[in-house]
Amino acid sequence: MLHLSRDSRRVVWAGILLVPVFWLLDALVDVYVFGEGELFHHGLFELEPVELYMRLLISFLFIGFGLYAAFLLNRAERLESHLRESNEQLVLLKELLEQQVLTDPLTNTFNRRKFHDSLATAISNAERHSHQFALLMIDIDRFKHINDTFGHQAGDEALREISKLIHISVRNTDLLFRVGGEEFSLLAMVSEKDDVWLLAEKLRQAVASHSFDGIGKITVSIGIAYFREGDTQESIYLRADEAMYQAKRSGRNCVVSSPGDISETPGKRDGWQTGKHADSFDEFATGDTSRTE
Repeated sequence: MLHLSRDSRRVVWAGILLVPVFWLLDALVDVYVFGEGELFHHGLFELEPVELYMRLLISFLFIGFGLYAAFLLNRAERLESHLRESNEQLVLLKELLEQQVLTDPLTNTFNRRKFHDSLATAISNAERHSHQFALLMIDIDRFKHINDTFGHQAGDEALREISKLIHISVRNTDLLFRVGGEEFSLLAMVSEKDDVWLLAEKLRQAVASHSFDGIGKITVSIGIAYFREGDTQESIYLRADEAMYQAKRSGRNCVVSSPGDISETPGKRDGWQTGKHADSFDEFATGDTSRTE
């Protein structure tokens, strides 16, 4: 009984306690129903050998069944405990596998597979519930030069550092993905379009103002595309990607929005909404973007 659970020990004691109850009931029946004795203690203690044998046999059966039931219950509880532990381990393994499947191992951001799933969800929410969002494409400028000059290990460290800078600059509702070698995507929820523009400029400045060990300064070019009615994953992705490449063509280290997405912007170039090389976030926010490379 020392290795039995509390409920199992209760079952054992129930079997044992049934023995005196059985003896008392059997004595009462013998004395007061069948008249086999003048007094109650006669029916309880003064027994014929056959009667004593039967009572002892039934008593041992009660105790035996109690022990057997207790061991079965204890075994079932142990199996349940093992199953619960196994299920918890399976849940942890599932979460780990999902993390490995959906997370980029280098930067610990979401990967391209998760990007497509999240973008599909964002489009669905925008169509059904009018939850507007913007897609930002963020590309590291001259990353091949960084790898060729400082080595791939330095390039990998730069990717990790840039992903951290972006993570600490975005909101809890925004999702960051690594979708290419040096390319990141950000799904940003939209309250005001200018807020997303300022967020993109904040990310650009966070990277541009950071000093990377062994490398120095690194910049990023950012393209923005806002969700439009009828958009598919491909259409909004292509607009954001083209806006990013327009930022490259505009001299890099700047933010460009897809044509028609913003009514009032820091600058325009052939229909593209362009903000270039603000030396400070406050300067950009006030619309002073006269500085160029």
